[in-house]
Amino acid sequence: MRRLFLFTTVIACLCLSTVNATAMTVDKGLVPYQVIQCNNEGRGSVSLAGTSGAAGMVQLRLVGVQKEVFPWIDLGKTPGGEWTASFDGVPAGGPYRVELRLMDDSGKTLEQTAIPEVLIGDVWVLAGQSNMQGVGNRVNVEEPHPQVHTFAMNYEWRLAQEPLHTLAESPDSVHANFKTDEERQKAISDWRDGAKGAGLGITFAKEMVKRTGRPVGLIASAHGGTSMAQWNPALRDEGGNSLYGSMCKQVLAAGGKVRGVLWYQGESDANKDGQPVYREKMKQLVAAMRADSGIPDLPFYYVQIGRFTGKSDAFPTWNAIQTDELALEADLAPGAMTPAVDLALNDGIHVGTPGHKTLGYRLANLAEHDLFAGKTLRGPRLEKIEVAHTPYGGQVRVKYNSVNGALAAAGRLSGFTISEGPEGSDAPCIFNQELDPKDPTVAIVWFDNLPNNPQLWYGRGLNPYCNLVDQANMAAPVMGPIPIKE
Repeated sequence: MRRLFLFTTVIACLCLSTVNATAMTVDKGLVPYQVIQCNNEGRGSVSLAGTSGAAGMVQLRLVGVQKEVFPWIDLGKTPGGEWTASFDGVPAGGPYRVELRLMDDSGKTLEQTAIPEVLIGDVWVLAGQSNMQGVGNRVNVEEPHPQVHTFAMNYEWRLAQEPLHTLAESPDSVHANFKTDEERQKAISDWRDGAKGAGLGITFAKEMVKRTGRPVGLIASAHGGTSMAQWNPALRDEGGNSLYGSMCKQVLAAGGKVRGVLWYQGESDANKDGQPVYREKMKQLVAAMRADSGIPDLPFYYVQIGRFTGKSDAFPTWNAIQTDELALEADLAPGAMTPAVDLALNDGIHVGTPGHKTLGYRLANLAEHDLFAGKTLRGPRLEKIEVAHTPYGGQVRVKYNSVNGALAAAGRLSGFTISEGPEGSDAPCIFNQELDPKDPTVAIVWFDNLPNNPQLWYGRGLNPYCNLVDQANMAAPVMGPIPIKE
């Protein structure tokens, strides 16, 4: 009979003296609720280390939800002390219960322990600022799923439920720094009992479980209000005193292997100092993540920042950051971007809970397409613009590629503007916007009297109304200025 798993075992008495223990313990390598990153073939491996208080044979088995997945096997004898073991080839799935016991020569169980709720699947890093941290209203939030766990900010695995990010839990000073434990516990309680905290992570994970059959682990590493300067990978060696260093610590503590990264950030760099260097800093960040993870093609999926309802001088380069993020799609491959400009907000700057669910779905489409041969394309991306003159008025014909089925808009199409020059005001020349009934990939912008040096935009300004998507609900990104040439 063909064996389901390949077990590679090393039993070693690293401390020859007997350890005074009343039960077998696992001290390293596996904890309850952990998600172990599987390989491309959907198989996982894990190494364990622990102690026993007596001499005997160490045995291990895996128990699935309804049945024994693999029977007891001998890992080897220990005279009492420290032992290590590793096993490979566990198929993606779970939850598994990993059981260990110490047997004497007569077959009597001397000591035993178990690690429940272990999953084999894909681990994703959640990083960025507040929209990734999750500040959506905690109303109709995504429900937990038994196959979705999170490595929380306190460095512990648990069932994933909102809020995923609780900064006050973190022992790292970059996230939380309290004078007393009472202050920390109050901050934790206030956040958990508060009205905010919903994000996109659980929806993304549940979508991936549904599509791939693999459990998902989410490493919660985001922090609201943070800039690219604060995420500088050059600060990695500062560990918990830096955002990048803390994230690296979390990844290592969670098992050291991940499938990819989800990123949502940029609002804090929409200013005269941050925006000119944003694109280059993003490339440096992703390059560092790939180098430090040991995965040269580590997938990186991110969100283009959405809308802001405050004063324009608060974020003077908002559109420039959005343009940078669109351009970064080519720079950061493998990976892709999804827009948020069409989504409703729960306050002046944070995407609402329904919008987070949409973003989770869209990011899952991107990941499934690239990693699991999914059919959903990334959504409308500009192919070209052309000017046509008809008896009924002039047209700017905006043709998109990467469209799923056809372009769509709820109600009257909105979001396009034409400015006089790349930095000029919007010209009042557009009298209608519509989808071309003959070409499912074209949006038509009808105009009278183009201004001098006309420039086309989609989503210009801080708080535009944009509703262009395709039939898979993948949105068109903010773009512009794009010269309109006759």
